[in-house]
Amino acid sequence: MPEHTTHHVVRVDRNTYPQLRRAVASGQLQPTQENLDVMAQGQVYCPADTLLNAQTLVHDRELQMGNLTVTGELYRLPEGEYSSIITASLGVYRQYPGVQQLLTALLTPMTSTAETIWWQDVRMAVAQGRQLASGVDLTDERWTPTAWRRDLTRLIELGDHWFLILYFAQPPHHLGPRGRAVVGVDIGLRPLATAAWGQQHEVTWGLATPALPVGESAEVRALAQILNYAAARAALEAFTVLVLADAGTLVLEQLDYRGFKSNFSAVSRRRAVADWHQTWARQRAHARGIEVERVPAAYTSQTCSQCQGSTRGTRQGREFTCLHGHVMDAHINAARNLVRRYWGQQSHVQ
Repeated sequence: MPEHTTHHVVRVDRNTYPQLRRAVASGQLQPTQENLDVMAQGQVYCPADTLLNAQTLVHDRELQMGNLTVTGELYRLPEGEYSSIITASLGVYRQYPGVQQLLTALLTPMTSTAETIWWQDVRMAVAQGRQLASGVDLTDERWTPTAWRRDLTRLIELGDHWFLILYFAQPPHHLGPRGRAVVGVDIGLRPLATAAWGQQHEVTWGLATPALPVGESAEVRALAQILNYAAARAALEAFTVLVLADAGTLVLEQLDYRGFKSNFSAVSRRRAVADWHQTWARQRAHARGIEVERVPAAYTSQTCSQCQGSTRGTRQGREFTCLHGHVMDAHINAARNLVRRYWGQQSHVQ
């Protein structure tokens, strides 16, 4: 099996922009006409070899490239890629103590007492400060090893924004035969994702979401945000492994995250759902030779997947009931409707 390379885009914090502009002026960042197939527009910059060869992850939000410091939400990588960049940076990488236990505590719902204790532990970790890490943290240890391709790191300037592009090689290994099922995936927040194919279905774990106490410091809020993201990422990664084992075609919703009037767009980004839906799922599927199709999501949560035609229904909480009396989980119903819509599109094309 040939090597498969994944790429991931990290938005760079504005406080890094002056450094990047100076690096362009000094020739450390060279403009290139490379077509990265990552963004349709923007100027691509290739760092000088002295920068590419001296890349290390200092902590979750800071990448050191020689004398250039790039800050951004670097923790927003899939588990395998995130773990590989930490492993390659051991001896420099720093992390708050006890984050593995803080992450593990979020992987199941909490009582109010447990939430209070969790916040106390987060404050204690921040008070101790980041320390040199001896191994990988902020994952649930289910990740697949990858190789960080330092030589392929690029930066893109698009309008008033800068983006860091990181590449990772997935080592050749036997993943098992490609499945045959057409799998529909409905994304949300509770649960994060639900997949359905035939009479089977998979749902992401239930996670704890401790309410933010009033008056917390910026450092405590930032660590809590990273931990909540890592917990959601762990749930989505485990979900992906189970779903792709049977999939021949993965059917995802067409969504414009800028068009939501609710807070779904912002929350889905904080909880890894948007990253999974927009890039991770597609790249994981392509690595296994699985086709990915996107279909319109309109009315999939309001139409019965068991009735012929388009029978509308109502939803109370997680329960969907149609006018003909079919009752089922609302998310499973929506995922099955995505599969129906896929087959409808296939019939129309033929």
